[in-house]
Amino acid sequence: MRGHIRKRGSTYSIVVDIGRDENGKRQQKWYSGYRTKKEAEKALDLLLAEIEKGEYVKPTNMTIGEFLDEWLEEYCKPKLAPKTYKSYSDTIRLYFKPILGRIELAKLKPITIQRYYNMLKEEGKLSDTTINYHHRLLSKALKQAVKWQYISKNPCDAVDTPKKRNVEMKIWNIENVKKAEQVFANSPIFIHVMLAIYTGMREGELCGLRWEDINFKDGTCTIRRTAQRVDKELIFKEPKTDTSTRVVALPQNIIEMLKQEKKKQAENKILLGSAYDNNYEGYISVWEDGHFKEPDYVSKKFHKMLAATPELPMIRFHDLRHTHASLMLASGANMKVVSERLGHSQIGITMDLYSHVPIELQKDAIKKLETLLQ
Repeated sequence: MRGHIRKRGSTYSIVVDIGRDENGKRQQKWYSGYRTKKEAEKALDLLLAEIEKGEYVKPTNMTIGEFLDEWLEEYCKPKLAPKTYKSYSDTIRLYFKPILGRIELAKLKPITIQRYYNMLKEEGKLSDTTINYHHRLLSKALKQAVKWQYISKNPCDAVDTPKKRNVEMKIWNIENVKKAEQVFANSPIFIHVMLAIYTGMREGELCGLRWEDINFKDGTCTIRRTAQRVDKELIFKEPKTDTSTRVVALPQNIIEMLKQEKKKQAENKILLGSAYDNNYEGYISVWEDGHFKEPDYVSKKFHKMLAATPELPMIRFHDLRHTHASLMLASGANMKVVSERLGHSQIGITMDLYSHVPIELQKDAIKKLETLLQ
């Protein structure tokens, strides 16, 4: 493959041989507008190097909007969970396409992306965390564009995003946990709160549990699915990673609580007869009449009850997962064990999240050590 330079008026052009088409016909590509011969020679050398390395990408008129539509359909839809797909789709529809959509994919430059992020920050409508999410999403899409050979490089690699603020992790200490057991004891989400504290499961995983997942003999629980509502449809699906499908050991108090719940559900079914909703039979997260208790209800009820309980620190339901991990580590559990209980794909994720055990939990651990050594 070869190329040459031609002078056209006051500027220079590059002509590059890029191979042959399916009929064996020679193909050439022109690049014009170079002000000097030296400028053209430098550009020609770069193009020829790309061709030799197999990195040359034939320019296309496809716009960013067209590419993102294709990426959603061909890459995202078969791979992503419905809730994640909706989040991607909404961000692309509401932000990427209105602002960047008409730009040709091959002409997207880092400075254009940088200006887009700066504009979002100046408007003040989105947090730095959300702008970082935009960056990760756009970068992921353009990384696929490189793999599909639409572009040769990912322009997001040369863009700076706002630094993500490090939010201090909020967790409960042992006294808070004991108080929470009293506060939530007679609430509709008692079983959810207790399971979250003692197993570190996510809301969707808790609501996705079935009685067949509980092994009362061995004292274990197998996490096989998650529950989530997407566009008014309740969906049960497998966890997002292989490590998210896992078996966790249950303490005796949780096993007894589950036995009581199972007995109560069986009694309710007999008592209500035909009025009992059998659509969610076998699921643990149900009301007295068999209707399903959804993740969104659980988190909202949790927040509402905490708002009415000043004795307990305000945290998110998801922070019970962090509470479980931190209490495990403070009690001397191995980081690998904690990582497996949480279903993290890599132990590095667990180490990054929980490398610093809060001082209150350190004090609790030291007291235990002091008692042991006396």
